[in-house]
Amino acid sequence: MKKLQSYIGALLWTVAAVMGLAACSPEEFDSPNENGIPNVSDYADDFTITVDQETNYATFTFTGSGVMPVWIIDGTTYSTEFSFTKYYRKAGSYSVDMKVANANGMSDASITKTFDVENTIMTGFGGFVYDSDYNLWKDATLSTPSFYYAPGWSQIDNPSYTMDNSAISVALPSATTDQWQAQMLITTDISTASTSNYDFSVILTSTTDHPGVTVKLTDSTDDNVYYFAERVSLSANEPYCYWKSDMAGLDIANLKMVFDFGGNEAGTDITIESIVLKDHANDDGTEVPEEEQVPEPTWADAESEDNLWYGVTYTNTFYYAPGWSQLADPTMTTSGTTHTLSLPTATSDQWQSQVWFISDGLSLTSSENYDFRVTLTSSTDINNITVKLAENEDDNTYLFVLNTALTAGEETYVKSIDADGVDITQGKLVFDFGGNPANTTVTISDIILQVHKD
Repeated sequence: MKKLQSYIGALLWTVAAVMGLAACSPEEFDSPNENGIPNVSDYADDFTITVDQETNYATFTFTGSGVMPVWIIDGTTYSTEFSFTKYYRKAGSYSVDMKVANANGMSDASITKTFDVENTIMTGFGGFVYDSDYNLWKDATLSTPSFYYAPGWSQIDNPSYTMDNSAISVALPSATTDQWQAQMLITTDISTASTSNYDFSVILTSTTDHPGVTVKLTDSTDDNVYYFAERVSLSANEPYCYWKSDMAGLDIANLKMVFDFGGNEAGTDITIESIVLKDHANDDGTEVPEEEQVPEPTWADAESEDNLWYGVTYTNTFYYAPGWSQLADPTMTTSGTTHTLSLPTATSDQWQSQVWFISDGLSLTSSENYDFRVTLTSSTDINNITVKLAENEDDNTYLFVLNTALTAGEETYVKSIDADGVDITQGKLVFDFGGNPANTTVTISDIILQVHKD
């Protein structure tokens, strides 16, 4: 069946359009006939809506014959399927408009049915208050989204979507494998200031398991100036709240919201809702939960047999590409467990300054959990660095992807504790310092990878 995601004016379809859609239904509408345009009231009893109150899925069914149903949902989306389901996260009363069509055209009138969803399905913290007067996103002016949808880095047509300030839905028909292959960018008129601190939350739901949706709030003129850039994994049909509290403010005139769904399965639908950005000083009544502190494990010595990285042989490769134009490899020297990397030229974006440690055969298993730690020091501030341990031939199979900032001259421990294991046969450890200033020196010291220790 074909789902059409745009709503044409006041539903003034031409006969030709109706005939084109008819091929998706069990009925055949080969040409206009003596029956004329159908009357929707004749089919009122053929439209049914049932709700599974345990899962919040509504099922829409049409059992009539000789015509095709037209379902109008939220005023901006319609379907011509005879049966389909739709997920509703929030409790409330909902309505849907329905028409019917045949080869002669579509009914002028519509009928409306209402249904109730009894429960809001949300486990854990649900974010800040969307309807608060303090929410800067609620009344913001949002640009038409721009997309980069490129399975295998080969760009295809933009995904279909619906959007208003309270909710965004994106349909991703084709699978992607890597981060940044399914980007959605929305520019706003929201400004922030370094004199304030800010809170943020958004609720994400995917119809399929997703290994990591990227959420990034950044300056629309400089992707290297941002509040956060993190990946969050989603379980199918389970809403997830990503949130930040009391973030130090940045002087930004126009914020840009970036979502990246790279790594999605084919046929994935993503719902983004209840985005909140507010000044932390304005109390909307939300009680922020205490962030769970993961207990430190007993760390192995960097030069012990308990450190799975110790003694690993590897090959270094580089991708050093300011402005995505590759330069000669940077210089890196190694002394004991410390690697010193020199980056003479500035880069602006994530992944423009990569160094890979490709092992000869470091293997991991899904039957174990793992701890990882590395010490990083930079001679300059770098707003966002990435550390990733993945399968050499499959970047979408990874133990972790970690992001943090480096402050000039300060040691930073980048850690993943008690990570669920994955089956990896040839591990590849990737560091990315994209966004580095010119003449930056980074040290990578004391890499520790161990089976989890309490």
